[in-house]
Amino acid sequence: MPRTVVLDPFQEASLDRLIAAGRYGSPEKAIAAGVTLLLRHEDRLTTLCEAWREGVESGDYEPLDATLDALEARYGAMEKADS
Repeated sequence: MPRTVVLDPFQEASLDRLIAAGRYGSPEKAIAAGVTLLLRHEDRLTTLCEAWREGVESGDYEPLDATLDALEARYGAMEKADS
């Protein structure tokens, strides 16, 4: 089903440059490639969110703040030892 896509001036100029450089044969092909990348990104984000949820639900979970605080203390102590 055909759609109308409105691009801002920067996006339009970028699309025109890609087509002029021969990277894509038409605006439709360039936009299709962009949608493909967007879908890959969304798939990766979904995978990461599921992995995070599974990790939390596993019970072997420590809040990130506690981990970062422990790392900061550890590396701070190492810096002091090297001084």
